[in-house]
Amino acid sequence: MRRKLSISEAVRRVLSNHPSLLDCIKLGVVNYSSLARVIVNEVKELGNFNKVSVNAVKMGIVRFSESLKSRKLMEDTIKELISRSTVELQTDLKLITLRRETLMIKLNELMHILMRARFFQLTQGTKTFTLVVSEDVCDDVLRLFDKNAVEDVINDQSAIILISPKDIISVPGVISYITSLLSWYGVNITQIISCYVDTILVLNRSDALKAYSLIEELILQLRRIKT
Repeated sequence: MRRKLSISEAVRRVLSNHPSLLDCIKLGVVNYSSLARVIVNEVKELGNFNKVSVNAVKMGIVRFSESLKSRKLMEDTIKELISRSTVELQTDLKLITLRRETLMIKLNELMHILMRARFFQLTQGTKTFTLVVSEDVCDDVLRLFDKNAVEDVINDQSAIILISPKDIISVPGVISYITSLLSWYGVNITQIISCYVDTILVLNRSDALKAYSLIEELILQLRRIKT
C-alpha cells in the first residue's frame, strides 16, 4: 500500500519538478503566498487530498525554502568549479550508431581506423554502440559494416568539450547547470559523453558556435566575479 503523502512532502515534490521555481526560491525572489496559489491544485492532485488550503501550501513552501539554503552553497561550488574549466570546439563530426554484435566482431579493424581519426568517441549502450567520429575517417568506418549493421547516421555534428578540474567527479549539478543554460537558449544536445574530467556535448553544427560562445562567456563571467 502506498504511503500517504503529507502536504509538506507533496509541496516538495511539486516544486522539485519545476527547476525554475527552485532557482527563484533559492534567490529569495518569490512571494510565497502567490506561489502557493499557483501550485495548490497540483499539490492537491499529487497527494490525493480532499481539500488543501493555500495557507497550508504556503507553510510547506516556507519549510522547503529553509532546506534549500544549503543547496545555495552547492551552487557556489558549481560556479567556482566551472570558472576553473576550459572549453574546446571540434567540428565536422558524424554520429554513427551500430548494432552491438556486429561492432564486436570487427572491433580490431575499427580501432585501426579510429587511430587515424582527428576525433572519436565510442559509447556502449544496451543494444548498440554510438560512435562520434571526425569526417576524415567516416567513410572508412561505414565501409567496414553492412548497411543492416548501421542503425543511424547523423551528419553535421560538432562537439563542445568542457575540460574541468578533477573535482567535477564528486560535485553534483555541474552538467545540469551547463545544459540548463543551453536549453534556455534553445540549443538541442544530440548526445552527452563523460570521460573523466572531460564533458563532451555533441550537437548540430548550426548550434555549435552559439553553444561554444554561451559556455565560454559563462566561464569568463564567473572568473570575473571571483576577482
